[in-house]
Amino acid sequence: MTACALVVAVVTVAFPKEGQRFPALSRCYAIGATDGGETNLVVNGRGVAVSETGAWGVLLDVVPGTNAVEVADVRRTFVVAAPPAATNRVPAKAKVYEKLSYAGDVPQPHPAGRPASSLTVVVDPGHGGGDTGATSPHGRFEKDANLRLAKAVARALRLRGFRVVMTREDDSFPALYDRPKVAHREKADAFISIHHNAPPFDRDPTRIRYQAVYVWNALGERLAKAINARMAAAAPDLANSGVLHANFAVTRNPEIPSCLVETDFITSSAGEAAAWDPVRITATAAAIADGVSDWLSAK
Repeated sequence: MTACALVVAVVTVAFPKEGQRFPALSRCYAIGATDGGETNLVVNGRGVAVSETGAWGVLLDVVPGTNAVEVADVRRTFVVAAPPAATNRVPAKAKVYEKLSYAGDVPQPHPAGRPASSLTVVVDPGHGGGDTGATSPHGRFEKDANLRLAKAVARALRLRGFRVVMTREDDSFPALYDRPKVAHREKADAFISIHHNAPPFDRDPTRIRYQAVYVWNALGERLAKAINARMAAAAPDLANSGVLHANFAVTRNPEIPSCLVETDFITSSAGEAAAWDPVRITATAAAIADGVSDWLSAK
């Protein structure tokens, strides 16, 4: 008679982090993973499905004060702020986001007709160092997914003849406003910041997954539309929210066409798998690079 080894599943909670603090919320998502082959788990007394990759996600009801995620033998506590007291104070006016302080006002002429070899594209892998960005169910960090994809984008652009400068090539953290400054220093023709997404704290992480390209002005919009069209064609399985406007620090540039690409949501099982899949990385990078080529050739 042969003895069978008992396989004990290891269940992890990737988010929230222990002791993490949140603003006033009535719901907050939790994500994690298991390696034991289960098809469901019980999280806070509720059955939760487990994906083929072992990832799980759930939206929890929370109250002001200390809350907990309890699954298997793991207990993770986090704190939710109390709602602000009622007040008659006049709400503050929305902040007006201005251009980068060191940027000029004259847009660069569109480089249609110029050879790719005469153009410089700055590629910015978002986050880095102590700024990890979003966290995936298996505890992987957005900063690493951004760097892997950004390096692939740089390779794809160079294959198409462009000169490429990266804001970081390792696990470092260039200051936020120093990133677009690289484009000024290098006299760049375009700036692209590479990111992966996560939902708001009070949204279901298993139901949100799409790609989008963000811009601040019309100059960046032309570049963003070309990139987004190629991304949509390269990933027909992924919803595409198109070109959106946002006040990101790295895009507020009246001189240099700039955009921020959110390629997927690593908080979902499928999005996490795609973000670390070499085939998907190569396809996404090629789509972004082809988008830059389309932008260059547009009249």
